[in-house]
Amino acid sequence: MTTTIDKQLTRFFQADQELIANPFNLYRDLRQTGPVYLWQDRALVTHYDACRQVLNAPQTMQGLSIRGSRYREIISQLGEEDVRRLVELFEVWEKRISGANGEQHRRLRRLAQRAFTPRVVSQMDAQVQATIDKILDPLRGQDEIEFIGQFMYHVPLIVVLEMYDLPTNDREKIRNWASAVGRFIGADLSDTDTIRQTYTSVFELRHYLSEFFDRKRGSQTTELMRALLDAKGDEQDKFAENDLISVLTQMVVAGHETTTHLVSNSVATLLGDHRDQWELLCVKPELIPGAVEELLRYCGPAQFVEKLTGEVDTSIAGVDVGALSTVSVFLGAANRDEAIYDRADTLDITRTSKGHLAFGFGPHHCLGAALARMEAIAVLRTFTERFPDMEIAPGAKVTYHANRAHRGVARLPVRLGRER
Repeated sequence: MTTTIDKQLTRFFQADQELIANPFNLYRDLRQTGPVYLWQDRALVTHYDACRQVLNAPQTMQGLSIRGSRYREIISQLGEEDVRRLVELFEVWEKRISGANGEQHRRLRRLAQRAFTPRVVSQMDAQVQATIDKILDPLRGQDEIEFIGQFMYHVPLIVVLEMYDLPTNDREKIRNWASAVGRFIGADLSDTDTIRQTYTSVFELRHYLSEFFDRKRGSQTTELMRALLDAKGDEQDKFAENDLISVLTQMVVAGHETTTHLVSNSVATLLGDHRDQWELLCVKPELIPGAVEELLRYCGPAQFVEKLTGEVDTSIAGVDVGALSTVSVFLGAANRDEAIYDRADTLDITRTSKGHLAFGFGPHHCLGAALARMEAIAVLRTFTERFPDMEIAPGAKVTYHANRAHRGVARLPVRLGRER
């Protein structure tokens, strides 16, 4: 069985389309071997309890680092310039909220949370619905649309850009930068094309944001942008320019791509093999908030996050792991753990699914989880109410992005049906 798993893992980390589309049999096989599977330059954690242990362990560090085992394994394969690019990318990554560790992470998160309060998020419900209506309006009356390209990616991106007063007319350019950055997470670090494309996108986006901040300082802007510009900590701490750029880079990348994948995966799942669940939502819209939690568990976009063990050898669920080892925490596998969820491979929108790890756990729990939930609920509510007969376009093939860490539908042609 180990040989079979190793072959499947090779295919998975090479972004084999079949395994990206359905990695869940592989996850089940990994869970059956135990909570931790040592493979090449990393430890794969797939049991729910073990994943929570790693995510919440005080010695756990973020995984994109030149100290980690993944970097050490490939460094001899790269030329000098690509090593330089990779080191600079890691330096940028470690300045983001989700890339920082220890006190620096607590500082950045504390500052960001002062701007990203529940009150601010709760006030955005009307804005989210208005954005949905604005993007959907010119599509009404069309028999068939490509759900992602014509509708879904625009919604969370416009919302996040308006939150931070960024020009919505630049959203295609920003999306391209953000997509390149997103592909770097979980990527093959020996792939020089990926390193170079990510490097270019990261520093073009940072330059764009730096110029944006220069224009915004001292001028009128949105409440959230002003809160970030003026954010102070308990000891008169304040965002420096690099902090602002790093925080906003993360918000732009994570704030739209993850939500796009969440909703697109959910719609593809409901309209595909789970049509009965879609029809139940159409007649019982009060189930939608709970359905979003179950969909996050069942087909959420985050498949794994990379962490590092601390600076001394450690043990994860009884398995010895060396110091500064890359640990891939498989959220997608933990959310299908049969020890936690009855009928774990069954989608049941009436299930109580709270406690899933789709947004992570512990100190790095997703800062934008409330907004992502709000947007997913609003989109599902709109389409089940207005287009209950919507279906995947006849003959259309649902394809996925070649991203192992963030599973997301790439194209989703749908037939809208009669509008109610």
